[in-house]
Amino acid sequence: MASVSIKEVAKEAGVSTATVSHVINQTRFVSEETRQKVVDAIEALDYHPNAAARSLVTKSTRKIGLVIADITNPFFTAVTRGVEDEISQYRYHTILCNTDEDPKREDDYLRLLIAQQIDGLIIAPIGVPSEPLMQMTKAGIPIVLLDRKSPGVEAPLVGVANAEGAYQATRYLIELGHQRIIFLMTLKSISTQQDRLDGFRRAFHEANIPVNEEWILNADPRFYGISPSLPTFPVKPSPKSQNIPSAYEVLRELLKSPNRPSAVFVANNQLMLGTLYAFKECGLHCPEDISLVSFDDPDWAPIFSPPLTVVCQPTYQLGQTAASLLMKLIQGEAIDAPAPFPAQLIIRESCQAPQPI
Repeated sequence: MASVSIKEVAKEAGVSTATVSHVINQTRFVSEETRQKVVDAIEALDYHPNAAARSLVTKSTRKIGLVIADITNPFFTAVTRGVEDEISQYRYHTILCNTDEDPKREDDYLRLLIAQQIDGLIIAPIGVPSEPLMQMTKAGIPIVLLDRKSPGVEAPLVGVANAEGAYQATRYLIELGHQRIIFLMTLKSISTQQDRLDGFRRAFHEANIPVNEEWILNADPRFYGISPSLPTFPVKPSPKSQNIPSAYEVLRELLKSPNRPSAVFVANNQLMLGTLYAFKECGLHCPEDISLVSFDDPDWAPIFSPPLTVVCQPTYQLGQTAASLLMKLIQGEAIDAPAPFPAQLIIRESCQAPQPI
């Protein structure tokens, strides 16, 4: 026998599908008369809201999991605020977990969230296969991927057009006359990093300029420890922000070489900070000696000296959208795969035409 859909329940009760969802999940006030119509329709059609076969006395815990890499990263700070502001409208609570890009921590937190019987999950995955995440998928727990893809997980992804944003930034540098450009990325397993690298390569290809593969650098924080003496800098990094010292370690010797680059394009805001540390130690002034573009636009970027050219992401909106989609999934509503948000190149003062070395 075919399963009954929420639309059939709504038609039987003479209400909208949203009203049926609100009655089942207790997410909005519904008059007693309308609620009873929905109850009667559910009983008459023998409707089961989801794979867990909730009864009208819902087994919902009214909790969702939010798994991110680092709350001290301005990108994830803004995303988290967007998630929580949206989720709170439904009288749900968020369990926040920081993985620090560590697969074991990610798996441990996912197992904790399974034990907490969360109603749904928003996750910015590290990008390596995860057994607990696959368990959640098989169990029918609603999942929304935030910013990044995860191997083997079929779930809606809320993110930006990373390759296009990186392409725009790289093309801008090339149009200024730069060819000696470093691309600095972090963990290769993270899909956004690979997408941004693809955009970087595309700009070089279209300009008929060969890519210097030795200048595609990986500031993987697992390979670099915190330097014992980072230079004094206006923005103090969090002790957990391993990308900052990693970028510093990767760049500082290369920037001292006779054939140093004329520009650096970094793939996130924490790498940008590490890069600025390296510029400072090497006595390089931006943009007179070297140009800089970053993916991400933290609050301090426009007031830094010089104001930094960036690829901006709508961070708060990403979190808000992810939460809205998750609530629709929790309520049993069908959703379309969301289109990526545009990534906007914002030109400020950290780039100029290259100067002779």
